[in-house]
Amino acid sequence: MKMFFYRGKHENFGDELNHWLWPQILPEFFDEDESDLFLGIGSILYDNFDPSIRKVVFGSGWGGYTKAPTLDDKWTVYFVRGKKTAQELGVDESLGIGDSGILIRSLWDAGKVEKRHAVSFIPHYESAMYGAWEKVCAKAGIHFIDPRWSVEKVLEEISASEKVISEAMHGVIISDALRVPWRAIVPLDPANRAKWYDWASALDVSIDFDTLGPSNPVEALAALRKGSAWRKAITFRHRRIRQLTGDMAFGSAGATLKAVAAKPGQLSADAAIEAAHAAMLAQVEKLKADFAPAVVRDVQPVEQ
Repeated sequence: MKMFFYRGKHENFGDELNHWLWPQILPEFFDEDESDLFLGIGSILYDNFDPSIRKVVFGSGWGGYTKAPTLDDKWTVYFVRGKKTAQELGVDESLGIGDSGILIRSLWDAGKVEKRHAVSFIPHYESAMYGAWEKVCAKAGIHFIDPRWSVEKVLEEISASEKVISEAMHGVIISDALRVPWRAIVPLDPANRAKWYDWASALDVSIDFDTLGPSNPVEALAALRKGSAWRKAITFRHRRIRQLTGDMAFGSAGATLKAVAAKPGQLSADAAIEAAHAAMLAQVEKLKADFAPAVVRDVQPVEQ
């Protein structure tokens, strides 16, 4: 079974969690056989998978980037990210257990990391690429966490924070799982917004979103018109725009970020995150049991 996850031009914490987490949760489970695909963390329930291969869904979500897939006997759903995904797939809402990144609780103890940052900010990886958030954070006195860093470095920095402000959805999901209070920022790209409510529905969380606005002229220009074509045209020219504007960072973004930092953080209820984690661990054991016969069949008897 091959692990499938999204990987763009740059590594991104939420997607790279797959490569870090699953081999530890399911050791010796994966190979490069694409006749079986494992769909874990991410908005990766697309409608364009090869219909002849088996797809195993283990906590992934539908993000609206394609139409929702039509399930048949080639799809096996153990659980999905939230109730919205369950509705779109036409499966029982009880399968909306949560984002499988919550399994980080089995592998990482944030309590063992010394708190070094009062507040940290994690932008969406595209905002980290095109915005000026590192500069904004430096001026505002807020610790900057780049979602393009290694998984362990991001985990370390989240754990070292008293509170995390995040435009990156998995910045919030992992903070919540590790019991680090968080504030959620409305993503600048509207295409990245709906999936947050899917995750929140599984934990019965009402997200109190904050809006930051653009950090530099690139983000400001990208927001002038609706539609992905305009945004892509601007971000494609981001280096030239930065050159022409002296790599400017808006002071207003820092003031707004400081105001958000002063607000209390959110967390899902302890009972909710514990129940979701326990339910996922039960599904891990079920997955192992379901695929154990296939492993046994592949074992050849030793000649005496």
